[in-house]
Amino acid sequence: MGLAVPPMPLHTVFSGAPGTGKTTVARLYAEALNQIGLLKKGHVVEVSRSDLVSGFVGQTALKTERVIEDALGGVLFIDEAYSLAQGGTNDYGKEALTALTQAMTTYEANLVVVFAGYGKEMAQLLTSNPGLQSRVRKTIHFPDYTPDERYEMLLAKAKSYRYEWSQPALDLLKGHFKSANRGGNGRYVMKVFEAIIQEQALRVADAEVGRPGFMQIEREDVERALLNNDHERL
Repeated sequence: MGLAVPPMPLHTVFSGAPGTGKTTVARLYAEALNQIGLLKKGHVVEVSRSDLVSGFVGQTALKTERVIEDALGGVLFIDEAYSLAQGGTNDYGKEALTALTQAMTTYEANLVVVFAGYGKEMAQLLTSNPGLQSRVRKTIHFPDYTPDERYEMLLAKAKSYRYEWSQPALDLLKGHFKSANRGGNGRYVMKVFEAIIQEQALRVADAEVGRPGFMQIEREDVERALLNNDHERL
């Protein structure tokens, strides 16, 4: 209709533990903004502190600016962004934050920055940097997955590779996710799945199982995967 379009505050904080889907949603966010015409490319540049901060005077700003240039037209996703503000007086993380806040204004119509990390630390990051706080208006929290959700995620992954389960294997797996101190999110689910199919592959190879049982996961596969890999190693 030819009306003026005011700028929209699209810079966002994604708060939550690792494996809760923050990176995946950032990619979907970029695609959506591209489809409605707010971003020209709709790609995602994923970085962490090491990609932005240099150990030499004057180099951090240049390093950060190169990353920003790569992200123009898309989303710059900064994982564990709170680490940029956790150094001492001689740390260059704050220099990177200064360059980022300037870019968020300069390229307001062509760049979206998503800061990701644990909720408490991300809140501290915003309160410690007024310039950043004024530019980031949205915080989206990603809660941990429930035991049932983690169980369903693993079954969905197994189904995508055409694995089948015996009922005892399913019962043990569900009990594992429901047991005390069995946290973890998407990454943990993937590691459990990988451990199970490795144990299943060893069993099938040793027993020379025929084709009908070649993709069947048994209780012993789950038992060995969980026994040989404690929570920390998984």
